[in-house]
Amino acid sequence: MKNPKEGFENLIYEINKSKGLDELTSKLISILFVEPREISLEELAERTGYSLSAVSMSMKMFTNSGLIKKLKKPKSRKVYFYMEKNIIPYVIENMKKTLKNIEISKKEMPEIIKNYKKTGMKEELEIAKDYYKRISVAEKIIRDVLNSLENLK
Repeated sequence: MKNPKEGFENLIYEINKSKGLDELTSKLISILFVEPREISLEELAERTGYSLSAVSMSMKMFTNSGLIKKLKKPKSRKVYFYMEKNIIPYVIENMKKTLKNIEISKKEMPEIIKNYKKTGMKEELEIAKDYYKRISVAEKIIRDVLNSLENLK
């Protein structure tokens, strides 16, 4: 029988690789997500097969995202990391950032489209109009998803 922890880690690894993340990042995310306890930097380096400095550099990026917490234990010099298992608040935050960008675009696009109409640049006008239409659809989808996710918090 296959070890379920290895299977779960591999699943998370493959999902992250398919998103275009590099091997180390994908390995770190899979280990941290599946592991129920905090893990030392040294253990992460050992489990990934990467150097301590490479893992340390990647972990600095992660702790800035807020999804991974950096911890120190009393009377220990080691640095530990723990990944939040409830990813919904993180997803919500990213969707809200995307929504702000969409709102900026929706505010600016009518004027841009109006100016394109004055120039006779028909192909660019069609691209701009299509973009405006698509961000309007994306806005509705994101708002619907956000409403659903807010209920899961």
